[in-house]
Amino acid sequence: MADIKRYDELMEEACANMIARQNKITDFNEGSIIHTILDTFCRIVERVYIAIRSGFNQGLIMLIYSVFKFEKKSGTYASGKVTFSRASALDARTVIPSGVKVSGNGFNFVTTEAGAIEAGAVDSDEITIKAEEAGSDYNLEAGAITSIDSSVPSDISAVTNKNAITGGTNEETDAEVEERFTKKLAGLSGTNLYGIEDAALSVDSVRSVSVKNHKPPLKNVYHVSVYVDDGSGTASDELLQEVKKAVEGTETQNGHLAPGVNARYLAPTAVPVDFEIEVSTGEVDTAETQAEIKKIVQSYVNSLRIGGTVILSTIVAKIRALSYVSDVTIKSPTENFTVNSEQIARFGNAEITVVES
Repeated sequence: MADIKRYDELMEEACANMIARQNKITDFNEGSIIHTILDTFCRIVERVYIAIRSGFNQGLIMLIYSVFKFEKKSGTYASGKVTFSRASALDARTVIPSGVKVSGNGFNFVTTEAGAIEAGAVDSDEITIKAEEAGSDYNLEAGAITSIDSSVPSDISAVTNKNAITGGTNEETDAEVEERFTKKLAGLSGTNLYGIEDAALSVDSVRSVSVKNHKPPLKNVYHVSVYVDDGSGTASDELLQEVKKAVEGTETQNGHLAPGVNARYLAPTAVPVDFEIEVSTGEVDTAETQAEIKKIVQSYVNSLRIGGTVILSTIVAKIRALSYVSDVTIKSPTENFTVNSEQIARFGNAEITVVES
């Protein structure tokens, strides 16, 4: 494909063409009417060149993927359950409608079903909620949701999530798509470890996979263990069953296991990582600074895949990118935090000390 033509080159050609085709207009200096007209035209044409080239490059990449019906994974919405409470038991039954907005740590959710606090009870049954937007930032720890942001019956005074909110994932980055596509090509034979990993990753909600080959067979039964993460550091039983079907096949779909090979499907073991961090800043609001830095660290750690290492220099770089931070020291852990192929690192807690310099 031809190179992109830049504005200066287009303007030079346009002026030369106009001069060659007529002799009545002679003032092509900046500020003249003809220069202004050609200037507008050439700037538009330059943008068209760039758009065409960008579209061609992107289209060429997608053409390769389309041959294998390979698509980028979109982000998914975190979900979980919350319990609404009132200060004391009442004789009346209080209905909690669907569509109630709740939040925690600055992230908004909405109830997707109705629930109720029965007469004589203080707490409601557990009610399903869904994140307002897709993304892994909406995966929250137990107890994080504390705010009711919609109108509810006056006797309802509190809300909380007894268990973690999970299942939120970000849209795949171009680098992640390329890595997954490389594994797909390596696993085209179907029965090798890459084939098993590719089959598991083909399930939409799966974000990372680790395949462990057992020699001799584990407990004399399992030849392969497949560890699956949905982006929140775990995997539901339903997701594990989807992965099993993708790997082993169904009546209408071929599998990726050699005859006689038994596999088991598991969520990884989440390993919490605690941090002690000192930052030097200008004059700032200490509480807001601590919250922002904690969010940065949490987002990074919780984006790691099964077996991924917590790289301290990456965390330092992300915090140093804040305009008001002049220096960062991670006191704990003292070195990169590693986990094995059956584990996944997840954010535990962070003690942030802010020193104004």
